[in-house]
This record gives sequence, structure tokens and C-alpha cells, in this order.
Amino acid sequence: MKKLLFWSLILTLLHSAIIAQSIVTTRPQKKAVVLEEFTGMNCPACPSGHSIAEGIVTNNPGKTFIINIHTGGYAAPDVGQPDYRTSFGNALEGQVNLGGYPSATINRHLFEDLTENEGTALSRANWAQAAERIFAQASPVNVGLSTSYNSETRVVSINVDAYYVEGLPFGVESNFIQVAILENNIIGPQAGASNNYNHKHMLRHLVTGQWGDEIEGIEQGSLINRTYTYTLNDNFVPENCEVVAFITETKQEVITGVKVPLISGLHNGEIESDYGRLVTNNIIQGSEQGQSAESNVSLINGLGEAQNMILTLTYDAPEDWEINFIVDSEIYTETANINMTADEVKNVIISVTPNGNAGVAHCILSLESSDNPGEDEKVVETFVVSGVDNLIVNGSGKKNNITSEQYAELYKFGLNAAGCNTLGAIPGYTLEQAAELGLLDNVKNIYFNIGGTIPVLTVGQTIVLINFIDAGGNLLMAGQDIGQDIAHDYSSEFKQKIFFQNYLASSFLDNGDNQNNLINSTEDAIYGGISQVVLYDAYGGSFSPDAIKARSTGSDVLYYPNGKAAAVKSYKGTSKIVYFAFGMEQVQNVDSRNDLLERTYNWFEDLTTNICDDYYLDKINIYPNPVIDKIFLDVNSEVQFSIFNAVGQIVKNGSTTRVIDVSELENGTYIIQIESGEGTSVERFTKIQ
Repeated sequence: MKKLLFWSLILTLLHSAIIAQSIVTTRPQKKAVVLEEFTGMNCPACPSGHSIAEGIVTNNPGKTFIINIHTGGYAAPDVGQPDYRTSFGNALEGQVNLGGYPSATINRHLFEDLTENEGTALSRANWAQAAERIFAQASPVNVGLSTSYNSETRVVSINVDAYYVEGLPFGVESNFIQVAILENNIIGPQAGASNNYNHKHMLRHLVTGQWGDEIEGIEQGSLINRTYTYTLNDNFVPENCEVVAFITETKQEVITGVKVPLISGLHNGEIESDYGRLVTNNIIQGSEQGQSAESNVSLINGLGEAQNMILTLTYDAPEDWEINFIVDSEIYTETANINMTADEVKNVIISVTPNGNAGVAHCILSLESSDNPGEDEKVVETFVVSGVDNLIVNGSGKKNNITSEQYAELYKFGLNAAGCNTLGAIPGYTLEQAAELGLLDNVKNIYFNIGGTIPVLTVGQTIVLINFIDAGGNLLMAGQDIGQDIAHDYSSEFKQKIFFQNYLASSFLDNGDNQNNLINSTEDAIYGGISQVVLYDAYGGSFSPDAIKARSTGSDVLYYPNGKAAAVKSYKGTSKIVYFAFGMEQVQNVDSRNDLLERTYNWFEDLTTNICDDYYLDKINIYPNPVIDKIFLDVNSEVQFSIFNAVGQIVKNGSTTRVIDVSELENGTYIIQIESGEGTSVERFTKIQ
């Protein structure tokens, strides 16, 4: 176990060295709140917002930092009024979906249950609740800040240190340092108060520009140092000014921040010490039968005192795989009590050895402190892939508070029933790393389970799927809002649109509605014969499968009652692709769901050239189409028929040898299902006057 001792020594030395080099603490911290309030001196309700924000500061000293941004119509000065606006306000306001004044963002985070207009802006009634959620979160980075002011030149020098307790998620290349100059005690008019109102925390300037200074090359233990200078405007009172420095993931997500006076300010980044942390860079890896795969995890005591840590390992893996974890040369299979000295860092190894069965091991190592029992459990997840050539990928979107992972078992059950025994599931956030490590090289078929989540794809995931298909892989993608999201919302980058159009071979028609509750098939050789499959609301109030249409190399293969397509099948070179505009979890009947998966799997695997012979007839011609009063069937014997309207209701049925009178039907699109002793045919027709 020399490896364990080596890693422990390296981590300890690194931890100690950085303490000596920087003002910023290396102990894990919880997040601070950066409250950006959108306000204006002519807003009569804004003093109430100022008071609420100050109350959050008073109740959470040292953990909340206010930035008051004067912008919008209420900030436009009347004749004789001062102008408190900046060049930054409009852009900051433009990204939050402001619903009214005063509004604020709490760390620019989207709180779906609190948002006032489906954006990050919150009404003042929800600021305190949102702040409490942020306070409880672990921060991956600590921010140190110091300032030095020259009164003769009016130049302030600002030094920012960022220490990363954790590295960036795989696929995220950078963060951004943001530095704001604020001013207090500005006496001026304020509607709803007085003409001698004391304005505080007023944004004066963003030293790092509109969206910050990008920092790259970030890993666990990285120490970033940046120095900025700014010459104060002659109207600014330096004694009343303060500096806020914060780190953002993008324009929209603030991680944490600190505040100091502009003159001789100093903050070492201590917000609220976090009792401990589990950190790993080995999220996913591959292995072979009988070969152990080891994931290194840093176990950090975040307190300056000794404490007893409780580690617990749970996992989901094939039954014959061997899984354990190692601390200080001791092997554990379930739970370990680990005594740690103040600020100690230990290395933990999660060991996974695949045996005969193919699959994926999903390991969850959790951390608790018996000395601090009220603190939240910390968790790290790792994945080991072995022998898998049919891969389920669970979408990583979170906006709808739906997790696609909960539907993975439906795919596993259906594919197992189809005879596939070399499958496993990974989360979408590991897909890019899996591709980089070569774990997709032996994968033939990917089943991308989006469910009802959005964003549906990152740009990185899109590139992986394009490369996978170009290399000959087959893809099933299924989910309710894929088209909507790529056409209009969060996954709408150029690369994602190209993927939707050229690889899924689809056009987005509309967001659908609750009438898209049935699917029927065409005469397609793979999906023909599917009839009256019921879709339902699997998400609790958000049932609206997209309506789509095939492009170029694609073909519509499943339809809603209104005649619009619910699925598109296509080819890209030798690759086979099918896109279901509904989630598999929305298929109400288990046999119907398994049928869809079995047909797809058999098509991908070339198990038969026409797997639907038992389900449908060769196409039965119906004419004329459109029809005014009578439909003629190209048949030689009696058949049974059923005609369905746009909402899936049977409007006419019976038997015939050739002619069906439809004169009594209203104008519109209908589906006719024709059954004989040989099978079933499904066609569409349009009734006109």
C-alpha cells in the first residue's frame, strides 16, 4: 500500500505549501451569497427590497454581499436627478428575465420553484429562502481578496486569490473572476422614501468587465492569483467604497464571493468552514474481466480540529463483481470509521473488479462526521464500465426537477427482454470523459434517455454523439422536449441544431399538447403495425410530447392522432438512428414499451431484415386521398376497419370488401386501421368537402 502513503504525503505537502503562499484559506468552505438587486431611485417599492436585503445580511453576517444595480425605467433620472446607472446594468438585467422591481438574483441561480418569470430573477418575498439554500451548499473554490489604495493617484490595487478545493467538472474548461466597485452613503432621492435617502452597495464599476476575467487550467489544489488596478472616478468617495470579488461558472451562476473595504481591505475567504469533503477526478473508467479498476478519492478534514469520519460505500453492479474501498491500507466493503487529525487529507481507493458479466458499476461513497452529526452528507460517485456494447446514457438536464436516471431501468428491462445481456448505464455528465478514455470504442448502440429533462444536451455531448455516429454507431434518442429545447431554449447552439437536423433528420413543428396521447405506425418495415399505443403524463403536470417532421434522409414512422409525427427513423452512412419525441416512461403499457425497444434493438443488431412481418400487411392502397364521400380499398376479401379522429377516438368501424362511406365525417385528418387474417395495415387520409 505504498501508493496510499505516497498520495497522502503529496496532498499534505501541497495543502501546507499553499497556506504559506497565499492569503486565501485552503479549508473547505460553504458558499457565500452574492445578492444582485435590480433597483431604481424612482421605484416606490425598492426601499422595501433594500430593507429585506439588509435583513439577510444582518441575519447572516459575513456570508451575504449585496450589489445594488440601478437599471431600467425606474433608474432613468428625471430633470434635476442624479444618474446612478452604469454601462453594465442593462446587460445584467437582460439575462435574468426580470418580472418587476425590486427583483434580485441570488448567486444568479435558477430556483425553479421560486422564480418570478422563469428566469433567475426573484421577487423580494423569496430572497431569504433562496439565500438559505445557497448557504448550505459546499463551495468548490475559496476566494481571498485584498486591496491597496493610493490616495494621491486615486488608484486602487485589487488582489484576488482563488483556491480550488475541487477541480472543475469534466468538460468545463474555465471559470470567471468578477470584481465590482461599490459605494455606500450616497445621499439622494428615492421614491417611497425621501430626497435624502442613504443609498448603499451601489454598483459603480465592474473592474473585470461585463462578464469577468476568464481563468483556465483549473484542477483540485489550483491556486489562481490575479491583480487588477482601477482609478476611482473623481465623484467616488474612497472611504465609502467597497470591493466585491466573486467567481462565476458562466454568466449565470455565481459560486461564491467575498467583500472588503476599498482602502486596506483583507479577506482570507473564510465564510463558514465545511466539516469535510470527498473529491475525485476518477469519475469513470473502463476495465476488463478480472482486472481491478481503482478510483482515487481525496478525503479532507475541513476543520482545524480532529474528528471521526464515517465512510459508507453502496453500489449497483453485476452480482459477480468484487467491490471495496481502502483507507490507510485497510480494506472495507461497507462502512469505515476514520479518525482524522486537524486539516488532515487522506487518500481513499475505490476498487472494482469485473468478473464474468458485462455491465457498469455505479459506486457511491458517502461521508458523515460523527462529531458533527447535523451536517449534510457528502457524496462522490464513480463508474466502471466493462464488456458493454449497448450503452444507456441518462440525460444530465435538471431544469424540470426531473432526473432521467430514474427511467434507466425501463430501458434495461426492455433490452434484457429483447435478449441484450451486454448493456449498462452511465449519466450524461460522464459521456465526454468516457469518449476521451476510449470507452465508446466497443459500443455499438447508444440509447440516450432524455426523459422530460432539459437542457437535453451539452455541446460536448452533442460532439460525442456526432463522432459516435460518424464512426458507425447506432443511436436511439427519446424524450419529451428534445425538439423544443434545441429549437428554442437551452440546447440551441449551432452544433446542436446541426445534430438535430442532419443526424436526427428532424424538424421541430410544435411543442405538442395533451392530445398527443396516442401513437400509431406507418407501413415502416421496423415500426409498422404499432397501433393505439397510449402515452401518459409521467412527470406530474407537464405532458406535451413534441410534434416533429422528418428531413432529408429521415422518414416519419410513428404518428399522433393529429397526423403529426411522433418518431423519425434515419440513416447516416451505415449508422441507424431513431428519434422518439416522447420518453419511454410515457408509454403506459409495459408490453408496448418493450416492443418499441425490441424492434429498435433488433434493427440495430441486424437480427432480421423485416422484423414486423407478424405485425402488418404490405401497404393496402386507399383512394382517393383526399376523399369527399367514399374510400375505396385495394383488397380482394372482407377486412375489418377502424377509423380514428385527431384525438384517437374511433369514429367509424365495421367490415367491408372494398368501399367505406365517410361522407358523414367532418373535414380533417384521420387514421384508418385495416385488419385481415394476414395482419394489420395503418394508413392516413384527409376528408374534405
